[in-house]
Amino acid sequence: MCEAIDDTSENDVSKSTAFRVARLLYGGVIVFTAISGLRDIDAQAGYAESKGIPMPEESVVSSHGLLLLGGVGISIWRFPALAASSIVAFFAGVTPTIHDFWSHDGQERQNEKNHFLKNVALAGAALAFLGIGEKKN
Repeated sequence: MCEAIDDTSENDVSKSTAFRVARLLYGGVIVFTAISGLRDIDAQAGYAESKGIPMPEESVVSSHGLLLLGGVGISIWRFPALAASSIVAFFAGVTPTIHDFWSHDGQERQNEKNHFLKNVALAGAALAFLGIGEKKN
């Protein structure tokens, strides 16, 4: 039988070792992804432009900036609701516009679908962090 956990108790999930490790792993991957995108703005902007994204260079910089802010915030657990919200915003904007697998065929369709599903999973994790982060305040 599963017992309900009182958020004010010593069993607060955000204070557990597993949660801290999860934050560092998730936040670290998000930070790495953001830095990787910012280090290759020309290629990222070219791909965004090929997908019809307006102001592709500015879009890449601002979206990866959101991702960087979110990853650092989750990792150090500062302003967690804001950090998680910025990650959700990144994935909500990028996933359906950049990974539009329904517009492709063959291997390209499969590649885009894999990226789309990966992003959905990462957005889901950000939503979980958002839920926990909202309770911190």
